[in-house]
Amino acid sequence: MEQRIETPAGIRVDQSNGLFQVSRKVFTDPEFLKLEHEKIFEKCWLYFGHDSELPERGSFLTRTVAGRDFIFSRDSAGEVHVLYNLCTHRGGRVCREKSGKASVFQCFYHGWVFGSDGALRLIPQEGAYPEGYKNDRERGLVPVPRLEQYRGFWFINLDANAISLFDYLAGAKPYLDNIADQSEVGMAIVPGAQAFQVDANWKLWHENGMDPFHVNTVHQTYFEYSTDVAKIGKERAQASGIATEVFDRKASAEEMMKGRYAALMQTATKMKLDLGNGHMAYDYPANHGRPFAQWHPSWDPKYKPELDQSFERLVARVGEERAKRIALYDHHVLIFPNLAIVDNHGIMIRTYFSTKPEEMLVQSWTLAPAEESKEIRRLRLYSYMDFLGPAGFGTPDDVEAIEAAQRGYKGAEDYDGWNDVSAGMLPADPSSFVRNGDEGRMRVFWSKWAEYMHA
Repeated sequence: MEQRIETPAGIRVDQSNGLFQVSRKVFTDPEFLKLEHEKIFEKCWLYFGHDSELPERGSFLTRTVAGRDFIFSRDSAGEVHVLYNLCTHRGGRVCREKSGKASVFQCFYHGWVFGSDGALRLIPQEGAYPEGYKNDRERGLVPVPRLEQYRGFWFINLDANAISLFDYLAGAKPYLDNIADQSEVGMAIVPGAQAFQVDANWKLWHENGMDPFHVNTVHQTYFEYSTDVAKIGKERAQASGIATEVFDRKASAEEMMKGRYAALMQTATKMKLDLGNGHMAYDYPANHGRPFAQWHPSWDPKYKPELDQSFERLVARVGEERAKRIALYDHHVLIFPNLAIVDNHGIMIRTYFSTKPEEMLVQSWTLAPAEESKEIRRLRLYSYMDFLGPAGFGTPDDVEAIEAAQRGYKGAEDYDGWNDVSAGMLPADPSSFVRNGDEGRMRVFWSKWAEYMHA
C-alpha cells in the first residue's frame, strides 16, 4: 500500500517511492501568505543591513523589512539601533529620507523630536502634558524586539523569545566567514542598491536560487556570450604570454560538474547540503573570473597582477587551503527564510518579501573589500552587473521564468496542481549529481517551511 503523507502546509512526501511535491496553492492562496507572515516572518531572523552602511556616529538609513518601515541608525555613542519609523504620538512617519547623518529625527506631522537612539527629546507643546511626560521611555521610538549581528551582517527578529542569531545561523556561519575574510580591513556595501517588484511569490525566487536544473536552459544566452568572450580573451592572453590551459579545463561542463560533485562530497551532509534551520548552500570551483583574487582570460591582463597579489596576501592570512576555497570557488548560501548571498561574479545580497501572493519586493546590494583599488572595483561592478544586476544576463532571465510560473499556477487551481521536487530522493545512480543535479537543497527549504507553517 502506498504511504503518502499530505501535510496541512501543502507538502506531500512518499519517501519509499522517492516523491516530494509542493501544492501550487502555496504560491497563490492569500491564506498561505497570511500564515507565512505570522509563523515565519514574525518568528525567524531576517537580514536587515550591513555594518558598513552606518560608517560613523549619526549615520542612518530607512529600510522596509517584512512589510514594516524602520530606521537603521548609529547613535552618538556608536551603538546600532533598528527603530520602527513610526511616531509614538499619532503614528506619523518620523524619518522620510533614505539615508544621511543626523543627531535627531523630527516627525513631520506634529513635530515631535527623537534622538538617533530613539529617545524622545522634544515635544513642541510640552506644556500641554504632565510634568516629565517626555522622559517616559515608552514615549520614545519603539526598537525592534531583537537586533544582533554576525561578522557585520545585522539581523532583526520580531520575536523577543527567539534563539540567538549565532545559533540560528548554524552551518551558514562559515560561508559568511568566507565572505567577510576577503578583506583585510572590512567588507563594505558598494553605494547604490536595487529595489524592484517581481510579479511572483517570494518563495519562487528563494527556490530558484537552489534549483540546479534551470541554469543551462534559462541562462543559455549568457553561456553562449561568455564562451565567445572567453575565446577572444584567451587569444589575447596567449598573445601576451599568459598560459590558459587551466582555464580551458575548467570551462568544460563536465569538469565543472565534477568540481561541484567533489566539493559536495567534502561536506558533512553530502547531497542535502543542509546547514541547519532551513539554510542551504553550495560552493564549487569557479569556471569564470572572480573579482576577488581570481583572474580569467575573459578579462584584460592588466588586472592579473593585482588579483594575484590579493591571493598571495590571503594565503598569508588564512592559509593556502582556505584561501583556495575563498578565492577560487563560487559560494551560494540561502539563509531561511528570504536571504540569498551569492558570491560569484561579485557578491550579491538579496532579500524578497510578498505582501500579495503574486507580487514580491526584491531588494539587492553588492558587497566588496573596502580596500580594493578603483580599477578592481570597476571590474567588480562590471562583472556584477553583467550577470547579477537587474538588467544583466542572469536576473531578467530568472524574473521571466518565475513570473511565467506564477501566471500558470492560477490555472493549476482548477485541477489541484502540484510541483515536483523529487530529483535525487532515490536516484538510480548515486553519483548522478555529476551529470544531472539534485533538488535536495530545495527540499531542505520546503521541509523547514512546512515545519514552521504547522508548528
